[in-house]
Amino acid sequence: MLVCICNGITDKDIENEIYEGASSFKEVSKSLGVANCCGQCATYAKDLVDSTFTQLQLSQASALITEVKC
Repeated sequence: MLVCICNGITDKDIENEIYEGASSFKEVSKSLGVANCCGQCATYAKDLVDSTFTQLQLSQASALITEVKC
């Protein structure tokens, strides 16, 4: 889904940036240019970054739990 119309940035672009090591919305914004033009996408982009971090943390925690049980 297109998140930032001004720069043509999709939700997958933002998610990939996080999976590749970005650790904050500021880093994602700086790298991709999301929310740097008109700002209409800023709230949604921030929420997407937060939810992606949460999903990543949960998957890492789940992987650790699996390792400990086995």
